[in-house]
Amino acid sequence: MFIYAWLIFISPLVGFVLSYLVGIKYRNWSGIIASTSIGLSLLFSYLTYLQVNASGPIHESVHWFYSINYGIYVDHLSIVMVLMVSFVGLMIHLYAMHYMGKDPNRHIYFAETALFTAGMLGLVISSNLVFFFLFWELVGLCSYLLIGFWFFKPNAASAAKKAFIVTRVGDLLFLAGMALLYTHLIGFTGLNGSSPLSIPYLINNAGAVAAHVGKVTLGIVSVLFLAGAAGKSSQFPLHVWIPDAMEGPTTVSALIHAATMVTAGVYLVARLFQIFQASAPFALESVAILGAFTAIFAGILGLVVNDLKRILAYSTISQLGYMLAAIGLGGYLAIGISGVAYGMYHLVVHAMFKALLFMTAGSLLLAMMELRDVRRMGGLWKRMPVTVTLMFIGSITLAAIPPTAAYFSKDAIIDAAWTYFTGSGYGFISFLPWLFMVVGALLTVLYTFRMFFLVAFGKPRSKLAEEAKDPPLHVQIPLFFLAAFSLGFGIWQSHFYDYIHPSTPIPSAPIYIEAIPWAFIVIGIVVTYYLYGTERWKHFHFSDNPLYKVVKNKFYIDYLFTNIIAERVILPISAAFSTFEEHYNTSVDVVGHGTMKLGTFMRRIQDGIIRNYFVVLISGISIIFIIMEILRLI
Repeated sequence: MFIYAWLIFISPLVGFVLSYLVGIKYRNWSGIIASTSIGLSLLFSYLTYLQVNASGPIHESVHWFYSINYGIYVDHLSIVMVLMVSFVGLMIHLYAMHYMGKDPNRHIYFAETALFTAGMLGLVISSNLVFFFLFWELVGLCSYLLIGFWFFKPNAASAAKKAFIVTRVGDLLFLAGMALLYTHLIGFTGLNGSSPLSIPYLINNAGAVAAHVGKVTLGIVSVLFLAGAAGKSSQFPLHVWIPDAMEGPTTVSALIHAATMVTAGVYLVARLFQIFQASAPFALESVAILGAFTAIFAGILGLVVNDLKRILAYSTISQLGYMLAAIGLGGYLAIGISGVAYGMYHLVVHAMFKALLFMTAGSLLLAMMELRDVRRMGGLWKRMPVTVTLMFIGSITLAAIPPTAAYFSKDAIIDAAWTYFTGSGYGFISFLPWLFMVVGALLTVLYTFRMFFLVAFGKPRSKLAEEAKDPPLHVQIPLFFLAAFSLGFGIWQSHFYDYIHPSTPIPSAPIYIEAIPWAFIVIGIVVTYYLYGTERWKHFHFSDNPLYKVVKNKFYIDYLFTNIIAERVILPISAAFSTFEEHYNTSVDVVGHGTMKLGTFMRRIQDGIIRNYFVVLISGISIIFIIMEILRLI
């Protein structure tokens, strides 16, 4: 047993217990304990990385019950994830010690974030889908607890319930996919002693699984898995929980959006890519189109939002769309499993700059008493130069401006989409991913610099903005590390691709196609500076535009879910079932009371007097003979 691999998720589990127990008496120790436990996870992840490089994948499995095993499976894909989760998680925890430093329940907060991190790390290295699903649900539970951490705020409590319910929809479909796959594989002789839901078996024997299960059935299983991923990774139409989740502490938002939770769905599809690839073509096509559509859809919504954290939330949804689309592009054989490398590279890069953006946003909110409306900020680059400079680095990385890391990750995905289009015979369906993502690149620049110019430029538009100051420099040290990776991680692009999948090709489109995202960067910056780098935006009345109203109302999807599906469909059905249950319970109660009365009567007959027993016996025999005689005469 390679104990270091197990300790990757066991360490923060221990940190969860100690953070809470010690923190009850010594509040400030809770953050130190949680951060230390995740720092140890990073160390154990690195030691496991060395072992995987030296000896290959680590697979340790123990029989659990029936045909289900539990254990760990660590290969190049999972080691990249645990290194990212533990490193970014550590940076967020170190910053949270300042951000949550005055919260009276910070020991509960750090216990929950340690458990959250443990769930994500356990999910990544699980060797069986059942074990994977348990950690998957633990991550969902922790997100509910952390989004609603400030439960005394009605919006936070409501957002926590919304996140829990919406993600449960995807989880149910994921569970259905597991059940369907299990029922088709149980008893399959090709298992050779493996558990039917063993992850290494499924990915190493995807062809045999497809031959036994059938490509169409396996495609249905894959689409059900995709639905689970859509819930966790907030893909359309299950994206609605993410913006409301901003009611939690900003460091929770950073943890959810950068290192945990939302990356779990993308990882699920990447982990089971071979199953998607071996199934019917519609499986990976669904992944590519869903991801690409989510990228452009969330980008449109990000244009009209004024809440700083919600702008970042919609950017997360959009960037997750790019990751998922990249994996789906692997349906084209010339790209193949390289699509996983593209998606995972953007996932890692996104984790760096999105954690940076959320934590700089956290510094702004601390300085301005949780003021989140970007229209009331302004002039903060002069008043908070360090924080806003770090935000600028995160912003240019989000916009994929060269030579930042996202330029290498996102443009590679867009080029891969063009290769997918040309290599599949120039079909309209295969054109959509490129179209959606290249327009999404323009939208990214627009909403990013709209946010940044409103925050940094001009004059302060509120008293809180006038009085804002940078936090102490030592507090921002974790942000410097993230900024350095955001700027420089592109250096490792080719090495990263080769590590995930040797000889991964770097697609290149014709120069006129590659120039389109660059042109969009210039157009986006010029347009947003013209409108928001000055005070001109105050003179434009976008709200009068009917299309603006539709976008501002999020295309009425929340209205559809809440006012129609929940209130007009689910509530009446629940009321009907409740009424039926009440009547059913009444009938059960009547039968129960009748039985009790009969029992009471029978107990009274049992009085111990022989002559009474004899009378009952003779009466019973007489009744039986009378009934028999009547039946004979009939």
